[in-house]
Amino acid sequence: MDEIRKTPRSPGLNFSDILKAYDKHPIPEYLKIDKSEWLGDEDISVDRYITREAHDLEKERIWKRVWQMACREEEIPEPGDVTTYEICDISILLVRSAPDEIRAFHNVCLHQGRRLVDGPCHKKELRCPFHAFTWDLDGAFKSCPSRWDFPQLDEDNLGLVEVKLGRWGGFVFINMDPECESLESYLGDLSMHWEKFPLEERYIAAHICKVFPANWKVAQEAFMEAYHNYSTHSQFGIYFGGVASDSGQYDPMGNYSRALGQGGADLPLDFTPSPAERLDALPGVGSQEPVRRVLDRYPLVGGERELIEYELEVRREVLREVIGDKVDDLTDFEVFGGGYFTVFPNFHPWWAFDELAYRFRPWGDNPEMCLMETWLLKPFKGERPQPSPPRWLGLDQSHLDASDLLGRAARIFDQDEFNIPEVQKGLHSLKSLGRGLMLGVYQATKIRHFHMLWDKWTSSETAPKSG
Repeated sequence: MDEIRKTPRSPGLNFSDILKAYDKHPIPEYLKIDKSEWLGDEDISVDRYITREAHDLEKERIWKRVWQMACREEEIPEPGDVTTYEICDISILLVRSAPDEIRAFHNVCLHQGRRLVDGPCHKKELRCPFHAFTWDLDGAFKSCPSRWDFPQLDEDNLGLVEVKLGRWGGFVFINMDPECESLESYLGDLSMHWEKFPLEERYIAAHICKVFPANWKVAQEAFMEAYHNYSTHSQFGIYFGGVASDSGQYDPMGNYSRALGQGGADLPLDFTPSPAERLDALPGVGSQEPVRRVLDRYPLVGGERELIEYELEVRREVLREVIGDKVDDLTDFEVFGGGYFTVFPNFHPWWAFDELAYRFRPWGDNPEMCLMETWLLKPFKGERPQPSPPRWLGLDQSHLDASDLLGRAARIFDQDEFNIPEVQKGLHSLKSLGRGLMLGVYQATKIRHFHMLWDKWTSSETAPKSG
């Protein structure tokens, strides 16, 4: 059997080196996995980011056939609670039809096509606002005015058109393909990464919705690699005392991919940052409460404590207040976090007790507009807090306008969003030059893996199956 070709790696420290040297706890098996698979060095076609043809192809062969995250369970906690999921020109209605049952239907009245609901609401029945055709919460047809005027109406065959539904980690996924594989099969072994950090035991502490003048893939790819840290987030190098990018590890794993990394690569700065400079560069991405405490306390200990070690101590302190002595079973890396995942096509949960999750999708039916959503999912003790309502940011607003929710992470997102519209504009110039996107062969592993799956799904007449 031919050996699997591996990708080149940084000549400096890599993730496994840092993990062995840095962590005093036994390393779990799932963190020892290192795929490093060669995924090619071909350019990525610009057309899939800018053309109506690619957008329509995605609609037919990806969005209408793939598992996609639609909402959190806590957004519809009581029977009769309803929300909607919009993708391109398709609307899906999700309703808690019973205390332990959630169902999903195409959000359209089967009489004359009006959408049944316009957004989150509470209903005792699903009644069309136009002519009052009505369905029960389980989708069964119930009634309509002037029933005598519709002799052709077959009540037994006028139920709402249901779509497949699955749940994972407190998230609700839908799939419009009646022949799709199960969500469990699609996700594969993803759950092994969250056995110690169940996402269903979180609550929505913030939900930010930001519109971009860019294709959804342009936006999400800005959050799928750390190579941009050199320039976009150069302050990270001050915090880590080196450039925290080359040390990352990227693994393609079925229908998802992961990135792991924490600590500086063997690339020293040309100056030694002071404790105050390092503190000012503290990223603040992941978990907010430890960051707040470090910012308050670290100036009091100054250079007497190594900043990253001190932050680790504070993170354990914060977690102990929520999960108790379970924190003692976590490795230092699991406490610190820093892993970020992509579930094809558009769902991006951060790992461990980092609180971030992203979703990207087309904004309306426009291939060059998109919506980025960011959730802060905090662990809690005792009764589940109420979920925070969405905060919408328009084209003329920045994530800095949500600093009250995002904390220091707002400036990181602001740095990222500075690039996104300019990339979309520049892609048209690349197209005119006859060029594609030139990606690295390793640090862009997650992006290359995404495009391998994109090719697989868009080129297949039937939905691909796992395995």
